[in-house]
Amino acid sequence: MFFPELEAMGREHPGLLRVVEPIDERLSEITSPAPLRPGDFACSLGADENQVLSVFELLEMAGVVKSEKMVECDRCQNLMSAKALAQAVEDEDSFECSTCSRPFHRRSRHLVVYRMTPAAVSRTRTAAKPASAQLKEVFGPPLTDEPLSERARDVLQAMLELDAVDSDRRKATEVIAVKAFGTGTDANSLKSVMAELKTRELIDSKTGRGGGCWLTDAGIARAQKLRNPRRNSATV
Repeated sequence: MFFPELEAMGREHPGLLRVVEPIDERLSEITSPAPLRPGDFACSLGADENQVLSVFELLEMAGVVKSEKMVECDRCQNLMSAKALAQAVEDEDSFECSTCSRPFHRRSRHLVVYRMTPAAVSRTRTAAKPASAQLKEVFGPPLTDEPLSERARDVLQAMLELDAVDSDRRKATEVIAVKAFGTGTDANSLKSVMAELKTRELIDSKTGRGGGCWLTDAGIARAQKLRNPRRNSATV
């Protein structure tokens, strides 16, 4: 198996061996921290969902994946951070889907997804299996390659133009809002967009005094693609 953690799991939990092997094969093909739903794996593999969930829970204990609470848009099924929604509720702000602008309700149902940890992704990237293209057909494109809303694209390009490309050159949300949408734009209106970009690991941020946002390496690459719409037009 690719992951020794899964090989050990198969020995320690022989009842899970039937699902451990195909999950190992699928995870070995993932080279990005895309959201992984145990239910999708179970459906794809024709396996028992409870067994698949048990494998993911054990993988989290082993440090291969990490869980994250999300909320799903009722209209377009876009995933957004449950933590960001909770913060918006606490601040008494609205929280809209970054893809279709449908508002989330404060009691929107939470769901748990898993993402491979940076260390695990580093291992699969090093292996660089060509079969990763097959995984994309089953589970969709990596999170950072999924189509972005128009507002999210505008924000990425604005941050690139502001040279907010690392933590030392971070820019306040107020500055980014004005650059992206013009004078008078309320920075609070970008909360859902910034939360989604951070969830997709296209931006990072620092809170508190002197805080701000900056593009990650993936965000820089995505913003540069947006400058030339003829390139990779299916994923901009």
